[in-house]
Amino acid sequence: MENAPRALIAGLGLIGGSIGMALRARGWRIAYLDPNVELKDAQRVKAADERVESIDTASDIFILATPVDVAIKLLGTGHKALGTSVCSVMQPFKAPNFVAGHPLAGSQEHGLAAARADLFRDQLWFLERHDELVDRIVRDCGARMEIVDPEEHDAAVALTSHLPQLLSTALAAYLEQQNIDPRFAGSGLRTFLRLAASDASVWMPVFEANRENITRHAAAVEEIAGEILRGDAQAFERAQRLWSRLK
Repeated sequence: MENAPRALIAGLGLIGGSIGMALRARGWRIAYLDPNVELKDAQRVKAADERVESIDTASDIFILATPVDVAIKLLGTGHKALGTSVCSVMQPFKAPNFVAGHPLAGSQEHGLAAARADLFRDQLWFLERHDELVDRIVRDCGARMEIVDPEEHDAAVALTSHLPQLLSTALAAYLEQQNIDPRFAGSGLRTFLRLAASDASVWMPVFEANRENITRHAAAVEEIAGEILRGDAQAFERAQRLWSRLK
């Protein structure tokens, strides 16, 4: 095996912790920056070898795996090493010697306790461009690499990721206000509301960063819902065609 590099992961939660586990299993040395994770816990689950206090700590590459707003601030502090991101948006991460990225994997759960080494296996991992070391991270995590324009990426995931999170959260919040009787919560509702367990600290910065794309789609979905309630059944046909393609 070729000599493995040293990576510094900022944010050792679900995504960052899973990356740390996967890379360590491939021989990488992993340092992490996260005030909420004790070193003994990171070492116990084999997500990291050491804890550091600064993003400028010497490494071959640093990986921004914090919430989007924190990642943007860290990127703005200046950096010497090559860097990459694994956030839900790509456009905000434009900087020299940096490759914006987004692995299309995750969970409504969060934190290091939810991390696992196989989270990215056979999953798509979007990158804005190739880089030898970033490409190696993707391969060593077991993911499938896909090069994509950051603007195209953010416009697409507004529909496929961010809007579903918004709708699930909004409906759950409304149902809670209505004090719904759990006896009437069947499997369909529970499936739809799975994303509602997600944390605001992760998703509010995503909505802020991609608000323009998300807002126009939310308005369009609201209009279609109104059409259905007014008696137009054509939306069911379109919905069924899409579901057939995605199954």
